[in-house]
Amino acid sequence: MKYTAILVDDEAHAIRTLSAQIGWTKLPIEITFTGNSVEETEDFLRLNKPDFLFLDIKMPGQGGFELFPNIDLSVTDVIFTTAHDEFALQAFQHQASGYLMKPVSTIELKNLLGKLINKRGVLAAESQDLLIQEKTGILKIPLSQILYISSEGSICLIHKTDGTRRSVNSLLKDLEVKLNNGNFYRIHHQYLVNLTKVKEIIKARNSEAILETDEKLPISRAKKATFYEVYESLNNI
Repeated sequence: MKYTAILVDDEAHAIRTLSAQIGWTKLPIEITFTGNSVEETEDFLRLNKPDFLFLDIKMPGQGGFELFPNIDLSVTDVIFTTAHDEFALQAFQHQASGYLMKPVSTIELKNLLGKLINKRGVLAAESQDLLIQEKTGILKIPLSQILYISSEGSICLIHKTDGTRRSVNSLLKDLEVKLNNGNFYRIHHQYLVNLTKVKEIIKARNSEAILETDEKLPISRAKKATFYEVYESLNNI
């Protein structure tokens, strides 16, 4: 899953540096807008709802805090980037998700974004459902209750956190598309796992994902390198 970010700073070199640092984190974040004033940022935010807003505080004209009364930022994580540490309390009073001092540390940036992405993934998993059309109606299973899904040809077994299983007439690849919310990953041609339910990875020739129930699932050789990266980014490792 891709996340979107916008960068607002009156110093062009600060935007260039932060853009590069976000790229260095290797996290799935796309920068969709950069601006050097609150005024032009307001115009963008009236039509767009980014996941992350990196916002300088002291700028010519309106400062960063003056953006809040005019724009709904309830679905956006606001991260202040500033050379002034005296505004930290005021920033968190504005429900800021982060406060990074310039020059921004790439390690601190990656740690903060990893935590925020993980939080977004957990909240999404808790608030969404898997819907499957069946002959008798629509089956609805909260994503937070799905441990993993296994494939047996044209039949899939949904393994739930309470230890029960539900058989559905569906291909695993079709369920993979439905579960494209950033928390599910195809670790093997037979298994689609909920990343939030994986407590450990055994890195070896025959790698395995250990779930919170202590069940072990094989990770295919073709998938393991990418899976390690996705899992480590999600868990801020």
